[in-house]
Amino acid sequence: MQLERLVEYFEKSPAIRLFRSPQAPYVIDFLHQRFKASNSIVAVHSELVAELAAYQEELHQRDVDEPRDRAHRERALRDRPETYLTAWSTGPTRWLRRFLEAGQSEASYELTPESEAVLKFLGEVLDRERLGFVGTESRLRRIIQTLSDLVVRGSDDRERRLEYLRSERERIDSEIRSIETDGVVATYSPTAIRERFAEAVQDLSQLQGDFRAVEESFKRLTRDVQKRQSDAERTRGEILGYALDAEEELRAEDQGVSFDEFVRLVLSPKKQEELERVIAELAELSELADQDEGLRRIRGMIPSLLAEAQKVLRTTQRLSVTLRRLLDSRTVAGRKRLGEVLGEIRTLATRMAEAPPRDAVSLAIESELRLGNVAERGFWTPPVEFHAPELADHAPDEDERFAAFRQLAGMRRLDWTGMRRSLSRLLADRASASLGELLDAHPPQGVIEVLGYMQIAHEDGHRVDPQHTETIRIPRPATSDHEPPWLAIDVPRVTFLATAARKRARAAADRENRNEGASQ
Repeated sequence: MQLERLVEYFEKSPAIRLFRSPQAPYVIDFLHQRFKASNSIVAVHSELVAELAAYQEELHQRDVDEPRDRAHRERALRDRPETYLTAWSTGPTRWLRRFLEAGQSEASYELTPESEAVLKFLGEVLDRERLGFVGTESRLRRIIQTLSDLVVRGSDDRERRLEYLRSERERIDSEIRSIETDGVVATYSPTAIRERFAEAVQDLSQLQGDFRAVEESFKRLTRDVQKRQSDAERTRGEILGYALDAEEELRAEDQGVSFDEFVRLVLSPKKQEELERVIAELAELSELADQDEGLRRIRGMIPSLLAEAQKVLRTTQRLSVTLRRLLDSRTVAGRKRLGEVLGEIRTLATRMAEAPPRDAVSLAIESELRLGNVAERGFWTPPVEFHAPELADHAPDEDERFAAFRQLAGMRRLDWTGMRRSLSRLLADRASASLGELLDAHPPQGVIEVLGYMQIAHEDGHRVDPQHTETIRIPRPATSDHEPPWLAIDVPRVTFLATAARKRARAAADRENRNEGASQ
């Protein structure tokens, strides 16, 4: 820690500006609720405006119910939500990053690394005060285990590794014999369980915050490449060489290597199943029954980490897109030709400025000449002939007709409203849920209802990943002796998001209100 860096940090850091802001408690509380407590990474503009307005209304109602001093009320958020979002994402503050995602018509927001650092610092301090103790025993034990693992795993000494494995085997065998003989299983104390659980939740928060720094490194490289691309004096070869060398150096650094290993770990189906099993067993521990917030964050850990990793990977994909555009010579030629056409347009407009035409002016630009090749045409093929069968001698089977009618009458219509209501109840206390979890909570009445839930996911903006599959089981309508009572189906991985469900519910409520107003 150096004095010069401290002075510069206190003068320029957005994190220090957030601490010094008179509205800091309200800003930090809102950002924590919107992004951390809900395990959300990105928020679109309309949703964030509505949630900030609701938060301001809640503060106003609290002042009415519990009047506070005037200075305290003046520090509360009293301005328009749009004004605050603009102030928090522009200028020297930069507590939120505003950007436009591909395929979206409105801006989106995410926390910056400086905001992540503030939330991490305050979370550690306030959790320590809330718990009333500092987990010294578990921290020391973890330090010792980490250092011991470094000594063993960091050395290629064959005899040392064998000695360590034999000692571990002896310790495990001794514990097995003790349990089999005495029947007593040594467990952590309730304090030790809560202590280690609090550390795991804290590490999860820190891990989610670290993604901002990893993503910022790739974004900085992309901006440098785009800046060099705009430099007319540099050749494409020089820019491409810089980009490839910089990306290779970034991936070779400890941060890049660690992130690649993390992606391989978190995308492993085996590791995901293992984590889901561990999380389910954690919820059964009576010592953690009062840790509602921590358990909720742990339950949403896998979808949250997957979303964080995919977001960083999309940033690297944008770098790849930049390189591909740089390599495409037709893009350079097209820009040059477009510049020439625009120059000709400006010249003609200048000449006609004194006496502009009175009639309507139209403009058509042919930037490329489409040349057709005769060899591109396919060979002639005769048209397909359809022969209509003669049904004059057909004798209908009345039994088959009645069976078809009975089957048609027995088909059940999907209750879309009820299915969405079941989904909303499942997402009431969690940020996301898989299709399998939804079907376990609300068993479907056949395969058609499973397709209905997938249609809801597609229409309402939930996450559908066709690159990965999930095996679900539904009850069979009728079983025989040699068939299992359930049917296994492989479907695309579907993740239902609480934010998408709330957005759909608000849109439905708005439509209902408009219809009621029109009828009145």
